[in-house]
Amino acid sequence: MRTRILRGPRQWATVGPLWTELLAEVPAVTHLQVPEWARALSDEVHDADSRWFLAEDDAGALAALPYRVSVRRLGPLRVRVLGNERIADGLVSPRLRPEVLRRALLDASRAAGEPLDVLSLNGLQAGTGYIRLATAASSGLEAETRHGGHSVIVTDVDGDEWFAAASKNLKAALRKARNRAQRRGEVTVSVATTPDDVDAAFAEYVAIEATGWKADKGALANRPVDHAMLRRYFLDSASTVPGRVVVRTLRLDGRAAAAQLASITAGTLSLFKVAYDDGLADLSPSNLLMADLVRDCCDRPDVDRIDLITNQPWHDRWHADEHPTYKARDLNLRRPAGIASRVGAALQTAGVRLPSA
Repeated sequence: MRTRILRGPRQWATVGPLWTELLAEVPAVTHLQVPEWARALSDEVHDADSRWFLAEDDAGALAALPYRVSVRRLGPLRVRVLGNERIADGLVSPRLRPEVLRRALLDASRAAGEPLDVLSLNGLQAGTGYIRLATAASSGLEAETRHGGHSVIVTDVDGDEWFAAASKNLKAALRKARNRAQRRGEVTVSVATTPDDVDAAFAEYVAIEATGWKADKGALANRPVDHAMLRRYFLDSASTVPGRVVVRTLRLDGRAAAAQLASITAGTLSLFKVAYDDGLADLSPSNLLMADLVRDCCDRPDVDRIDLITNQPWHDRWHADEHPTYKARDLNLRRPAGIASRVGAALQTAGVRLPSA
């Protein structure tokens, strides 16, 4: 097996060919694995602490995993930690067993002058590349109970059947919201999928989001790195794979009232973001747009579920199923700092706090 560690941003020219080769063997099961997403991650998000682990053999590509390295202190020891990025995943060939992948990653990092003491993996979904690495951890996988899980709306029935089975409260709330909105003007939904339309609709989404409760912190307008990555992904995908990304906008007499950013991969529509015009909040525009999205996904053959990415209280009203996410803390016990981390974790569990240096 031949392995490489790449450091820093903009490594896609090297990563891309292996990624393409792996996709022929391991089709993407999530938007995190499509090449447009991985390229946007590498070019717009990665920095000096970012790394790629690449592996191949005479039969072809074996693995491409992005990660970050951070250094922590445990008493006098420096502990080098590999962390996965929740907005990233990798691809791993079925030919590469998890335990062999783990050992190859640790060996390659040591050979590159950056030996790893701890692998800290979080927010992992079933079927992802990082799950394969995490299953090699001696501690095993653990379901995340705090800040974990993701909600999924199943849309494998037609729209009329889905809404017939919905709760009376949801149907009544939607009926009232629709009546309020229609008394104020004409309600329409526009769907952007082509490059020019996506570009304009994405900019409109950013403007809508900046009017609401996210304006001071979570809005893309105030997060330039996230803005650059998402915009790059949406524009690249709209150009290379028609229909993969979509920006949906609910309008009242032409005025944008709510918008959604979404992407479709392997039968799953991933709903990244939802925003509404704060000045029209009394009309519940985001709920009306959500109802339109559910009906659309129910009635199209290429989508059988909506992944809401996170787990939030408002998901319950849409009869979403909660799926677990997983974590693993894997200590490299061939390293002194890895052993010390194990001791430190045991002492912390016992209520003993170690001083930091």
